[in-house]
Amino acid sequence: MRTRDAVLLYQETQSSDKSTKTIDLDLTDPVSALGFEFEARNGTTNNKANPFPFVVTKVEIVDGSDVLASLSFPEMQALKFYKDGKQPELRETEDGGTSYGGPQVMGSAILFGRKLWDRDFALDLTKFKNPQLKISWDLTNIRAVSSTTAFYTGTMVISAWAKLMEGQAAPGKFLMAKEIEAWTGATSGDKRHELPTDYPYRLLMLRLYSRGYDVDECITKLKLTCDTDKFVPFERYTKQLDAEMAQLFGNVVVWKKFSAGHGTTVWFEVNKEPQLNMQVPVLGYNASYGWCWAGNASLLVANASGVADTTERRIDGLIEGHALHHTLPIPLGVMDEPDTWFDPTVYKKLELVCTEGVASANTLVAEQVRPN
Repeated sequence: MRTRDAVLLYQETQSSDKSTKTIDLDLTDPVSALGFEFEARNGTTNNKANPFPFVVTKVEIVDGSDVLASLSFPEMQALKFYKDGKQPELRETEDGGTSYGGPQVMGSAILFGRKLWDRDFALDLTKFKNPQLKISWDLTNIRAVSSTTAFYTGTMVISAWAKLMEGQAAPGKFLMAKEIEAWTGATSGDKRHELPTDYPYRLLMLRLYSRGYDVDECITKLKLTCDTDKFVPFERYTKQLDAEMAQLFGNVVVWKKFSAGHGTTVWFEVNKEPQLNMQVPVLGYNASYGWCWAGNASLLVANASGVADTTERRIDGLIEGHALHHTLPIPLGVMDEPDTWFDPTVYKKLELVCTEGVASANTLVAEQVRPN
């Protein structure tokens, strides 16, 4: 097998702050992965509490009305981490600048196999009539563009490429990852979600986001049930399941530059058990935190005499923990062994029952084995 990269876009600046870019996918070699990098710049003052990952709202591969992949950027990046264990490309900064600040840069990929260059699973685009890549973004997703305190208008930059397996016979199947439901949680009660029973499942992933809440507070219990409890693959308390997933997948480290002073509450992408290591790149000042949990921390900034300093300045942070982008992965078998994955086709009904505790923004992602 020879490997080859095909560049689809290279640092293309988008004129619109909110739009969708459509690219025809006329690739004839099996596609092991599609890679992406995004960039945008801050206004001149700062861009506080306006997370760049929230900007890329959806990346899709479609064939007419048939959806072959569909993920937001946080879902894409979290899923990739759970598949290959690599630290995510997140170079976030809230700093402004003289003309404009930043830039903020982030990248990820959609893997169509268990790993990059998986010979058994890859996307064969020749089996589809009109495959297209669609990238949707919104620089105003949190607040309007601004020359001072938000994303600067007209600075969205997109790169995209394909990782191709030249000379390799196309596999008959690929791993299809897509968001299958989004909903706002309630503060109590069970919500039932009916899942497709068409293809085998390798993984489910929930994104459970409410600022200041752990994932296990948003949904406290999970149950996967087939044909009204004829078979129950799992019924678990989320807190315990999350702890098990932390052992299975390990911690992640992200880097972020904050624009903050003493008493500022900052936001970051690591939800569970975060540890924040900070430095102030100005001689005579130091930073720590009063509390740190659920993707938030209250900063303590002081001068060399120990006097609290509320001046907004750059603070560099390294954050380590788990539940990247407030997600919970749930493998349905041994991740690398296809004969252990869950086959729902023998059942008439498959449901995920979620016991809710917080009015959080929730999404459910499934990774399934699909024929090309």
